[in-house]
Amino acid sequence: MVCYTSEQANSSVWRAGLLAGIKMRKLKPDEAGCLRGEALAAAIAEDRAKGLRPCCVIATLGTTGTCAFDNVPELGEACGELPVEDGGIWLHVDAAYAGAALVCPEFRWMLNGIERCDSFDVNAHKWMQVRNSTPLYLQLLKYQYLPLVLYPSQTLMH
Repeated sequence: MVCYTSEQANSSVWRAGLLAGIKMRKLKPDEAGCLRGEALAAAIAEDRAKGLRPCCVIATLGTTGTCAFDNVPELGEACGELPVEDGGIWLHVDAAYAGAALVCPEFRWMLNGIERCDSFDVNAHKWMQVRNSTPLYLQLLKYQYLPLVLYPSQTLMH
């Protein structure tokens, strides 16, 4: 199995893949720091030709280093229409850094393509003056969002 993310993704994405025992591929973003569908589609085709099974893509809405936004509509298209349970590719959107801004009406356009994702996370403490680091993870499962909140006592600290 192989998982894809941008070279601009937070280091926690890479560490999560290592902890899960999944081969991680960091893909080169465009000149604006955005991971594009063309780069992902090429990597998927290359890995399938090698006999590997693409299983997951971690897109970022607001990278920590440059606040770049990956092109979620293109990445969703590259993941394909096949459901995950039938061998499709899971698309996770990491909006931990800039996701809190997406509640503002003037920034909602940045959520274009989000309907293609299977899960989404945001950390309110980064912009909303929330005192503890309590990430919110949403998983789309049979058209219902299921919230999962991890409290500091349940997370790995580094």
